[in-house]
Amino acid sequence: MIPYTVERRADTGVTNVTMGVWLFLASEAMLFGALFSAYALLRVSAVAWPHGRDVLSVDTGLINTVVLLASTFLVWRARVGDSRSPARRLVESSVLAVLFVALKGREYEGELARGLAPATSTFLAMYFTLTGLHALHVMGGTIANLWAVLDARRVGSAMTAGRVHALSLYWAFVDVVWLVILALVYLS
Repeated sequence: MIPYTVERRADTGVTNVTMGVWLFLASEAMLFGALFSAYALLRVSAVAWPHGRDVLSVDTGLINTVVLLASTFLVWRARVGDSRSPARRLVESSVLAVLFVALKGREYEGELARGLAPATSTFLAMYFTLTGLHALHVMGGTIANLWAVLDARRVGSAMTAGRVHALSLYWAFVDVVWLVILALVYLS
C-alpha cells in the first residue's frame, strides 16, 4: 500500500496524489483518444456524414460549454485560494456541474423527441456515446468535489489542498475533452 503523504517524493518530485491523478488522466486520455479515433475513422469512411451544426443545437452546446468552464474555474479558484473557502468553491462548482448534466439531459430529451436516437445513425451513436461518457465524468467529478468538501475536516488542510489540486487537474481534463467534443461533433 502506498502511503498518502503531502510531501513531494524525492524520486518523482511530486506528491503521491499528483502522480496518481496523472496516471488516472493518462488512462482517461487513452479511453477518449480511442473514441475520438473511432469517430474520425467512421467519419472519413462514411459515404455521407451529417454536419453536427445541422443536426444538433450548437447554442445548447455553447451554453453547456460556458457552464462547464465556469464550474472548472471555481475548482481552480478553490485551488489557488481567494476570499471564499475552498469548500464553498467546490460546492459552487458542483452546482454548475449538476446544471451541465441537467442541460445535457434536456438536450437528449429534445433530440429523442425529434427521433434522433443512437440507433438512427452512426453519427448519433457516436454523439450519444461521447457526450454520455463525458456526462458520466462530470457526475464523477461532482461526487469527488463533494467528497473532498465533506471529508475536509477529518483529513486536515494539507490533505484537502492535495485533493483540490487533483480535482483541478481532473476538471481541466474534463474541459479539454468537452472542447474536443464541441469542435468535432457540434461545430463540424
